[in-house]
Amino acid sequence: MLVRQRIIMEGTTEKIVGMAQIRSFLVALSQEVNMRPLSKPFAYPAEEMGFGGWIHWITSGCHFYSYPTSPPLFTVDAYTCKPFDPKKAAEFTKKYFNARELVWKEV
Repeated sequence: MLVRQRIIMEGTTEKIVGMAQIRSFLVALSQEVNMRPLSKPFAYPAEEMGFGGWIHWITSGCHFYSYPTSPPLFTVDAYTCKPFDPKKAAEFTKKYFNARELVWKEV
C-alpha cells in the first residue's frame, strides 16, 4: 500500500533565505523527519525573484523557495511516500528560521 503525504509551509523572516541556508535547512529537515536523501541538496538564484532549492529523498522530496518581499517570504513543499509528522516538520521549520510567522497545511 502506497502512502501519500504532503505538507506545504509558508513563513516570513527578518532577511531573505539564501542558497547556503536553503541547502543546510534541507539536510536538517531530512534528518528531522527521518527521510534519506538520494543526493546533496541543490540551490539556485532566481535572478531578482529570490532563491530556490530542492532535495531528492528515496521516498520523494522537498522544494524550497524564498522571495525578497517585505517581510521576506519562504515556502516549503514536502511530499513523501513514507509517513512523517507534519506538525514536527512545521515546528522545526519555524524554529530553524526563527520565523516571524509560519502557516502550514497537510494536503
